[in-house]
Amino acid sequence: MKKRVFSRLILIVFGLGLGLALLEGVLRVWDNPFGYRVKGERIVLPIRRRYTIRNHSNPKLDSIIIHTKNSLGFRGPEPPENLDVFLSIIAVGGSTTEQFNISDGNTWVELLAASLGQHFRPLWVNNAGMVGHSTFGHLVLLQDVIVPLQPDVVLLLVGANELGLVDIGPYDRESLAQPDSLEGAVKWASLHSEVGALAFNFVRYLQTRTLEYDRGYMDLTALPRVELSEAQTSRILAQYQGEPLESYRQRLTRLVVTARANGIEPVLITQPALYGDAIDPTTGVDLATIEFRGKNGATEWAILELYNDITRQVAQQQNVFLIDLAGTMPKDSQYYRDMIHYTNTGSQRVAGILFPALCAYLAEMFPAFLQTPCPATDPAIRSPSGGYSP
Repeated sequence: MKKRVFSRLILIVFGLGLGLALLEGVLRVWDNPFGYRVKGERIVLPIRRRYTIRNHSNPKLDSIIIHTKNSLGFRGPEPPENLDVFLSIIAVGGSTTEQFNISDGNTWVELLAASLGQHFRPLWVNNAGMVGHSTFGHLVLLQDVIVPLQPDVVLLLVGANELGLVDIGPYDRESLAQPDSLEGAVKWASLHSEVGALAFNFVRYLQTRTLEYDRGYMDLTALPRVELSEAQTSRILAQYQGEPLESYRQRLTRLVVTARANGIEPVLITQPALYGDAIDPTTGVDLATIEFRGKNGATEWAILELYNDITRQVAQQQNVFLIDLAGTMPKDSQYYRDMIHYTNTGSQRVAGILFPALCAYLAEMFPAFLQTPCPATDPAIRSPSGGYSP
């Protein structure tokens, strides 16, 4: 009796194994029916997803937010079959690029694309921003996904997620398929097996697409005030200098070199923030003394500017076009839903700052696509023929 049961179990296991092997073979010949998988070595993107986010708490955001991902896992239109004949641009960055809680059509990338589309044709622009991603994740994304697409330009809005970082961050690790955890093993299987990809994406397909936003509203007038001496500020800044800054310089340089080695022209953009040495014109609050992450606004801004300075230096050293958004974006709470993320109005302002400079740069670099002349630009933030201009 036991032998018969054991024999049947062996046959069942063998049958399941054979069935999975046959299914794997079929799926390798016939495209995965869900088409939700990026076949890279490590990174897994949320392919063809539509999120409905219900905002109950922040009056600076839409009450219902619609966020859509295309077949690449990016925000924006699907890539055309003849992408090589388009002027193609992909924006890369963290949450201030992805703008997860800003509705489709209102992100700065889409607004920028709409403005550029009045001057360049044919044009294709996508948003590859990912919440929390640093230059560690950007490099994987560039190598695995963006290089095979061969866009003409990659916009890199960087700095906010680099502070003090010398190793891969938790958000970067979360999106990478590394078989060092159950979730990572499932993601790894989805990249290396068609059956795994089918199962993984079927589960994603069944997952709820409705999310709730309940992070609350940041009232600047209610925030405590923090005064720090020069000595205290110097000690805090020292924690972010040295190895962290040099590590960021090396990662950013590698991103630039990798992009150019693959025929992609990088554009660097510095990271702005609400906090800093300024008075908020909307509320009258001193943004230098407000408490943020246990420090004050002036100190937080000094830290961020250490990294923005590295971005500026890399642009100059590598002769990369740079738009100094950090130096030109107004410190006004009407443009921010918190200390660093933009409102709909803020997205419009960001796009408005980037557009003239980028338009002039693209007109010089890719004149064949230019249909109508670009508007005049501020020479302080653009210099196509000379690279970086302070």
